[in-house]
Amino acid sequence: MATDSEAWQRHRDRRSFVYRRGTGWIIGAVFVVFAIKILISAGSWVGWHVTPQDGDGAPGMFKFSACAPAGDDYRCTGAFREDGGDQRTFDDAVFMAHSDQFKGSLASVYRAPDGGYSYENPGEVTTGMLGGASMAVGAAALMVGAGIFFLATGYTPRPPRLGGWSRWGRVSFGEAWQIVRSRALFLWSTVGFCALGLVLLVTGPLVVSLA
Repeated sequence: MATDSEAWQRHRDRRSFVYRRGTGWIIGAVFVVFAIKILISAGSWVGWHVTPQDGDGAPGMFKFSACAPAGDDYRCTGAFREDGGDQRTFDDAVFMAHSDQFKGSLASVYRAPDGGYSYENPGEVTTGMLGGASMAVGAAALMVGAGIFFLATGYTPRPPRLGGWSRWGRVSFGEAWQIVRSRALFLWSTVGFCALGLVLLVTGPLVVSLA
């Protein structure tokens, strides 16, 4: 059975361990949380597709009858006629335009399955969008790699001269790197995510330039 002094020493050692690494753990957790948010946003933006996808809207011509201000846009009524297929006509069409339109003017728009109208084909995933998503996922991968490094080591990015500034100690980069090198799982996870992030960050602009 440990004496009071031994138990107290173990408590101090555990407390010192947490104090030295606590800041690094917090930074690592923030990196991972932001990476997940970026990944979810990028995936939702392209509908979780990895190849270009056609939109689900029907192209056609909108003929304006009247427009009225509606906030920052204009609520316009008129008739819409599909270009292909059955070439259906919708006489009670409502289109939210960015600017006022003259009666009788025409606009090439798309009709969504829910009956809405837009200038761009709804649901369409372009190569440019995929390129942007690639860069976003690359940034998220880099953040995960950095997060793993911080969480595994408690690395605290603070100059050595500020190491005794508060009760929160400091884990230097050299010490953190030695910890990661001694643990293969953390090492390869950090290197793998960072390498993947760099590849995606380079691939993204290439896809956008070729779009």
